[in-house]
Amino acid sequence: MVSYFNRRRILTILLFSFGFLIVLGCAKHSPKLQQITPKIIFFSTKDFRFYDTGFIKVLPNETTLEIFNTGHLLFSLSSFKNKICLNQQCYAKDTIIRKYFGDDSLRGLDFRLLLQGKEIFLGENKVLLENGFYQTIKRGNLEIYYEVSKEEIFFEERENKFILKIENLK
Repeated sequence: MVSYFNRRRILTILLFSFGFLIVLGCAKHSPKLQQITPKIIFFSTKDFRFYDTGFIKVLPNETTLEIFNTGHLLFSLSSFKNKICLNQQCYAKDTIIRKYFGDDSLRGLDFRLLLQGKEIFLGENKVLLENGFYQTIKRGNLEIYYEVSKEEIFFEERENKFILKIENLK
């Protein structure tokens, strides 16, 4: 026979355990940051230009470019598999490509790979260099030049005056 004191103690332990499990189960687990590196970034389109210090943050499902000036966030570009967020406003990836490049010719461009300095378009026209590689890709009437070295990442599409240059901080 269980005494009243033992029943109360068992019930209290069960309630605290249940509450503890609920709190832990509902807590959000923050994604593991794989890499964050400070860079000098030149980002230019027809509408705006930035040239300042920034960061590239690499998360498992997202790569983010953040540009700062005197400690204030000026511009943020977060690239996911199917969407791109500009200053916390998210758009379909195809919408952003149409906005910056004028048409769907570069539809397969993955900004995550571009920001990380990896080959784009499955390595199409890739030419190895001593300390990196470059790619020249023509799609429709658009031509891009993309070069990656130990010191920098350079991406240019001349027709729409889109340039992204990411240099290591020295």
